[in-house]
Amino acid sequence: MRVKLKDRLAEDLKNNLDYHLTTYKNSTGWLGRAWLTLNGIELVNFSNPDTWKYFKSYSNELCETGYISHAAVKDEDRSNNAGMERGEFSKYNFSGSAFEFLTELNIEQSQKSTNPIHRMLAMLDKRTGKRRIFELREKETHPLVLKMIELRIGK
Repeated sequence: MRVKLKDRLAEDLKNNLDYHLTTYKNSTGWLGRAWLTLNGIELVNFSNPDTWKYFKSYSNELCETGYISHAAVKDEDRSNNAGMERGEFSKYNFSGSAFEFLTELNIEQSQKSTNPIHRMLAMLDKRTGKRRIFELREKETHPLVLKMIELRIGK
């Protein structure tokens, strides 16, 4: 999955952005995390233990996984400048959404998805041009997606 996601990265991100996914050895329920780094610095963290700790669930309702889910975070409950709240999305959310992005959705479906991770991946994808990113920025409300838009347009 990592190789396929990296193959789809926009050219200006190919050598700088990286995807990571791990499962903790001897954990129950395949607990682990996924994270994105930019030049080796962690941008976002999709952690199963954090999702359980902060939300007492394994998934966000915006990304259907079949696991115990929590409600989406309300705008008024968000921290300033955070792409996402700690534990807002889990490794299950990231891996399931990334798999759907790679196998089931075209780029337009990903851009219009109600799933913020689909939209985030679409913003990093080479098939989404800068003009389209500026159009989508006007309608976008989720801070995770907005953070990736800023990354693409150089702010």
